[in-house]
Amino acid sequence: MTIGKLTRQISLVMVFLLSGCGGVQSKQITALKGSQLPEEQGWEVSTNAVRPLDVVTNGSHLTLNTIGVLRATDQLPGKAFMWFYRDIPLDFQSGFSIEFTLQVHKVEQPHNFLDSGIMFYGSIDTSAGPFAEEPRSHMIFFDEDAIGWGDEKRKFAMDTTDKFHTYTLRVEVGKFAQFYVDGKLALKRNDWVGIPRIGFGDMTNDDGVNGKFSIGDIIVTSDSQGLPSRPAPRRHLIPPSRRGG
Repeated sequence: MTIGKLTRQISLVMVFLLSGCGGVQSKQITALKGSQLPEEQGWEVSTNAVRPLDVVTNGSHLTLNTIGVLRATDQLPGKAFMWFYRDIPLDFQSGFSIEFTLQVHKVEQPHNFLDSGIMFYGSIDTSAGPFAEEPRSHMIFFDEDAIGWGDEKRKFAMDTTDKFHTYTLRVEVGKFAQFYVDGKLALKRNDWVGIPRIGFGDMTNDDGVNGKFSIGDIIVTSDSQGLPSRPAPRRHLIPPSRRGG
């Protein structure tokens, strides 16, 4: 065997290893399909609400609601919580992005510090207790007129109810987090704690802190270094009835 041929074969083996057998790689998964209920897709739920849960799909996105929902223990409204979470089998240390579309329909009461009736978690530890655990500071709240980090370190004024917006969370070097709205940078922080688990929904039993919203597919991509520095809204993520034009 010639040296040149041997070198080419070794190169092909290295490409194979890096692309599919444990090397540094970029992978993408659809963590949530808006066409199916979360529990049908392997998502766990943390809730005190009566069943059946107020979660429906119209074939393209899910609509979740806790406004007026009864609490199972006493059949009273106002203090129901319902949020879904799941592990993501990707490497969160090399960088990642999470993209989804979401429209707020109604917020009964706005968020309070580290609590929200509509939230998204890009990193969550559910190892203790039925509520959303740490790091609550990283939770992104959705009010009708703003979004922001759970610890209120940063806030971004916007109308979350007018249409589906494309939201993109990008984390680089396992520490630097940026959150975009329709391709525009809205939030950032440099103290990200990476846990390969995500969640969304109403994560508080505070009286009246409830909401109703719709969410589309959640797409997770590992190794954000291979992604564009500025995300562009993906038209295919937006439900056809909401695209316009």
